[in-house]
Amino acid sequence: MRFITETELRDLYKAEPFTAYTLEPQTKITPEARQFLVDRGVKLVAAPDNKKISIPNGKSESDQERESRNVLRLRRRMESLESLFLMVGANLLSSGDAVLAEEVFALGRCFGEVKQSAWEQRLPVNLQFQNWSEAEIKNCSTYLGKHFDINEFHVRAENGAAIASLNHLRATLRELESSILEAYWHEEGRVCSREDLIEKINLIMNILCVMMWKCLGGQSCKA
Repeated sequence: MRFITETELRDLYKAEPFTAYTLEPQTKITPEARQFLVDRGVKLVAAPDNKKISIPNGKSESDQERESRNVLRLRRRMESLESLFLMVGANLLSSGDAVLAEEVFALGRCFGEVKQSAWEQRLPVNLQFQNWSEAEIKNCSTYLGKHFDINEFHVRAENGAAIASLNHLRATLRELESSILEAYWHEEGRVCSREDLIEKINLIMNILCVMMWKCLGGQSCKA
């Protein structure tokens, strides 16, 4: 099962606006993605599924195996992402940007806590970054997270290499949303049981946006 996220639709719409979107068989759309289409008057069309068959209530053995594979795949991706934080921090440290490197290491520890909460099947603790509360992070990045796009112009700036590395981290984190949905989606209730993980991942992405903004000379959002 593949999930279409708001981020994916936003990128498609930005590249070329459309008036209808066809949802292919074996795909689902997140509530945020559905609202994105509604806000823009885009019609959602379901493609016919010629292979669709009726199955008895409850999860079959193959469904359970698929869910286990999805959880394992998510775990491997999160482990890979944790190593990416270390690599980006090490590269920044070797290039002489010790302050930014320490910020990346700190953010990597935040991500590590989110990963650990997934494996221990508990709620993640409140995310704190440089004495910022979660509410302050959300308030600061409301605009940046949706509209701050990095391109070749930005990476040609003085801190271009650092900006490119931070943006790569953000882009890789964005891919986790669909993996979390695949691993923890409950079809009967049409809900993801680990929306808390997605929320924390989005907060970390927001912090990366703020860090890139500062690299480009933007003013701090917090006094």
